[in-house]
Amino acid sequence: MNDEPVNGITDTQRHFSSVSNARRCSECSEEALGRCPECRKGLCQDHFPKQQHSPCAENQMKMAQNQVCYVCGTQVYPDQWSLSKTSHVVDAFTCQGCGRYVCNELHTHHKKDEFTITREGLRGHRYQYTVRYCDLCSPLQHVGGLKGLGRMIATVGTVAAVIFFYFHP
Repeated sequence: MNDEPVNGITDTQRHFSSVSNARRCSECSEEALGRCPECRKGLCQDHFPKQQHSPCAENQMKMAQNQVCYVCGTQVYPDQWSLSKTSHVVDAFTCQGCGRYVCNELHTHHKKDEFTITREGLRGHRYQYTVRYCDLCSPLQHVGGLKGLGRMIATVGTVAAVIFFYFHP
């Protein structure tokens, strides 16, 4: 880096100010401790829940009537929260296999937690995603539920058609 000042600011100062600006909460300008999985904005621990930052709070208010269990019609509340400064939990209340909303009490047949660690500068953040499968998709969870089965059938069909037309005179 060149440490000759340009307009009174060195490259080192410019680098550190850009790093500190990138780690600021988009709502309150405090230190950002994680990124929202949907809007990708850097947020502090207080603003990480969906209801605490826009545009996710606005989108959740618009989607409130559509966020119901597809089997029983019970309202579900997709949420995310921070357990600590570096550990965050995300629960979308959707079936991983078909993508529809599913309630926790009655119609989530299989539920597991997946963890990912994201490096951001010198700090690492642990995100815990709750993965759900409804009664219909649970037997097919090893292939990705109904969507995964559909992709597999389409792939096998495409390969079979290519082989057939390649060898067919």
